[in-house]
Amino acid sequence: MTDREQEIELQKQFFRHKLASEKQKVDVVRKVKKGTGDFVLLDTRDRASWEKERIPGALSMPLDEVSKLAGGLDPSKEYVTYCWHAT
Repeated sequence: MTDREQEIELQKQFFRHKLASEKQKVDVVRKVKKGTGDFVLLDTRDRASWEKERIPGALSMPLDEVSKLAGGLDPSKEYVTYCWHAT
């Protein structure tokens, strides 16, 4: 296998794993509305935005604090991140 073929195979593997770990927005929204989510929501907006409005049950983890706070997350749980900006 050439270097280029190996690189392509690694890229394929990366995207297979990435897609396997992602959840569709519609599935997350449906589970949150029904209260059947088997995951923890992490709101990555700034704390002021989180204080103003948030999805019930979501935890605040602003992007600029992820490296500091991520070590405190329970590795046995699945986490779904979200953010939005009012435009």
